[in-house]
Amino acid sequence: MIVCCGILQKEIEHLMQGREEILYLDAGQHVDPEALARSVTGALKGINGTNIPLVIGRQCAPDLEKLAGELGARVIRAGNCIEMLLGDLLAEYDAEAKTFYITGGWLENWRKIFVDGLKWDEIDARQNFGFYDRILLLDTGLTPIDDEKILEFYDYTQVPIEIRPVKLDNFRKLLEEIIDG
Repeated sequence: MIVCCGILQKEIEHLMQGREEILYLDAGQHVDPEALARSVTGALKGINGTNIPLVIGRQCAPDLEKLAGELGARVIRAGNCIEMLLGDLLAEYDAEAKTFYITGGWLENWRKIFVDGLKWDEIDARQNFGFYDRILLLDTGLTPIDDEKILEFYDYTQVPIEIRPVKLDNFRKLLEEIIDG
């Protein structure tokens, strides 16, 4: 059994190809670290076992590693889902411009995350996203990229959105490490 954030569900399912049973947590919960910690706690307590792989970024909830250790789980070696996908490329892309990163899963869930979760209206969004030069949509090829959703997200943020294809090599390596560990 693996416990994962739902934001990378398509990528995880593609890489795992049914080899493990997977429990997905709601992708919008990371906007409330305490709710995410409660959800992780509930999921791990509901699983009968130890050494359970937890595919949630270490930065997504305070004290996630401590919590995981107390509940018999191990956390993937990455700060967040973007780092899981990009690995060392993250620093290279950061050097190009002030960048906010999203995945296909983020694009599918942006309203749940920003509007419902953080309660940001368009003014809040523009103030918070105004720091960035671009939004970089990491395209793994597994989630269809809908032009209308990109335009809606652009209208909300007013920040140019670039699409960059990414391979799953780094994520595959991290998943193998946590599962085999």
